[in-house]
Amino acid sequence: MVPKVNGPEQLQWVSEKLASALSGREVTQPMKLIIFIESAIALLNLREILEKGVELSKNGPFVLDGVVFGSDDFCADIGATRTPDASELLYARQKTVMTAKAYRLQAIDLVHIDYKDSEGLRKQSLEGARMGFTGKQVIHPNQVAIVQECFSPSPEKVDWAKELVKAFQEHQTSGKGAFTFRGSMIDMPLLLQAKNILQLAESVQKTKQ
Repeated sequence: MVPKVNGPEQLQWVSEKLASALSGREVTQPMKLIIFIESAIALLNLREILEKGVELSKNGPFVLDGVVFGSDDFCADIGATRTPDASELLYARQKTVMTAKAYRLQAIDLVHIDYKDSEGLRKQSLEGARMGFTGKQVIHPNQVAIVQECFSPSPEKVDWAKELVKAFQEHQTSGKGAFTFRGSMIDMPLLLQAKNILQLAESVQKTKQ
């Protein structure tokens, strides 16, 4: 993990330092790198940062894997006041998840700093999952189970996704684009959503093994 990445030149520096440190060593695969976005300038530069990270991932010592939104340092940088509903961070969160997903990277949501507030954590986690975040930062062991539950697709959702994908595969032979499934018109965007659910469910299952 690399904190406080404000510009693409910092990823270039990290790549060069890692390459030098790993020189002469047998490396079977590049390490996965996660970066923290924690300032206004970092958010403004996020597209350029991720473009550089993806470029360096092609032949460098790391593969850029995800982006973490560092909310508290971000608030301090812009002079915002943290509130329980985090409304002051809505734009920054949305830009972080949108830009990360544009480059097919994980997007990790802000931390819920009141570790005793389980209901607040659940509400914020569900909100982040609906926004498209892959996961959420935690600062206390008691937060882990709630976050995992909120970011994991429900059994009903997984069943829906499996049946939709199966129905689509059977429908493909007809050569048509959209079709009806459980009373709803299905096209490629919804199919992609179903596949994402299955991929997420598989990833969650692997962490439990």
